[in-house]
Amino acid sequence: MQTLSRKGITPLMIGFLLVSFAVAVGVVVMNLGSAEVEEEAECAVDIGLRFSKIGGEEQVCYDAAKKIFSFSVENGVNIDVKGIVVNIIGTQKAESFELNDAKMGKAGVYLGRVPFDTAVSGEIRQVKISPKIIPYDQEQVCIDQAFVIEKVKPC
Repeated sequence: MQTLSRKGITPLMIGFLLVSFAVAVGVVVMNLGSAEVEEEAECAVDIGLRFSKIGGEEQVCYDAAKKIFSFSVENGVNIDVKGIVVNIIGTQKAESFELNDAKMGKAGVYLGRVPFDTAVSGEIRQVKISPKIIPYDQEQVCIDQAFVIEKVKPC
């Protein structure tokens, strides 16, 4: 009797290897594609964040006695805001405040207060507020959708 000795890859193993290779190539292509989209777009969504207006006046002021900058912002209807970054530029110094508690749902409102001492930082020249969102499981500060005010009235 003659025994046949077969050495080689069975058709089942070849099928498994081809499917594994196809999945690996697909994962690599998807990762490269999503990285390209994230690099190209700073904030692809129009957030619509702005100062609240009551009686036609923007709700932003500075209380010199308490040394507090107060403001009210409202979110648009497109995406939830997970926080804001407030940059206050004084004549002597600029300060940044990251407000992670400023979470706003769609069309939500946030009343904010940040400490700012004009004796140390000088008179307020400009205030810039930037929204923070989480579009694709990664927090993103949308500098391109920040809004600015240059004349801050006293409270």
